[in-house]
Amino acid sequence: MNSYLKKNNKFIFTIIDDTDDAYFESIKPVYDILIKNGLRTTKTIWVEPVKDNKYSKGHCLKDKSYRNFIIDLKSKGFEIALHNVGSGDYKREKIIKGLEIYKDVLGEYPNIHINHSYNKDNIYCGPKRFSFPFNIFVKYFYSKYNNFYGEVIDSPYYWGDIHKKIINYSRNYELDDINTLKINPYMPYKDKKYEDVCNNWFSSTFAPNQWLFNHMVNKRSIDRLEQECGVCILYTHLGYFYKKEKVDIGFKKMIEYVGKKENALFMTVSETLDFLDTHKNDNLTGNYLPKFIKFKLEFQSLLTRIKYRYFRKIDDFHFKKSNTYKEI
Repeated sequence: MNSYLKKNNKFIFTIIDDTDDAYFESIKPVYDILIKNGLRTTKTIWVEPVKDNKYSKGHCLKDKSYRNFIIDLKSKGFEIALHNVGSGDYKREKIIKGLEIYKDVLGEYPNIHINHSYNKDNIYCGPKRFSFPFNIFVKYFYSKYNNFYGEVIDSPYYWGDIHKKIINYSRNYELDDINTLKINPYMPYKDKKYEDVCNNWFSSTFAPNQWLFNHMVNKRSIDRLEQECGVCILYTHLGYFYKKEKVDIGFKKMIEYVGKKENALFMTVSETLDFLDTHKNDNLTGNYLPKFIKFKLEFQSLLTRIKYRYFRKIDDFHFKKSNTYKEI
């Protein structure tokens, strides 16, 4: 528990929104609900149009209506982050151009980057995100989730030096609790294994679709987050939440519910992490994640994936095969 939040009886609820399936016409009504209820969150974007339609769809900064929407979101206090420069494999030259377009449109480089899907230009992705023996497990059970080269210097997909220069926060470890900080009180943290191209890291609460959102975020869990004076950094795809010309009712109700909490602090993800860094408890002041804590978080992250893939069966693998997804 963060002593500052506890002393002031406050809690934080924010969202990191993965841009997959985000079209202007369907994503705007979702953000209208966030705006109406006073939340300020973080939305990732692509600069370039989707070129791997097998895995992804959605608008980018080159779509005029979507670009104007993103600019407007930023003017309202939302944070815009990067989800690679596009969906597909991008070589160094194209990544550099994409980042300059990003800066020209939004006035600054992104502070947060989230790896996307199977992009070869992903930074330390797949099995590389885990230590032994978990990396062997990931390589075996997710055999297609491999071959990422964004940090490999002699690769045409290398942009690690640029990532190190402009990206402050990267995401790792997906956790099965609304109180992200409770499971990982070290946020933001550094990791010596990745510091050649990465700076600071954070974890997120795993809720990639509305099935998992409605499982993870309810009155009971929000009340517990409030009682614990906790911090929720929730990872999801808000592009999924609009179907049949309506925003998911569970999402709408819970955003309205948390929006009414007088002791809630609504910050973007970068603001939340900056806040946590400034007000970090004395016993957590070291920048680097302790090895035994890293081992524990890696185990919990994998356990979360296994739980919702093979037992609860409500992760994106199952969601995207459902009629719910087909209706979007």
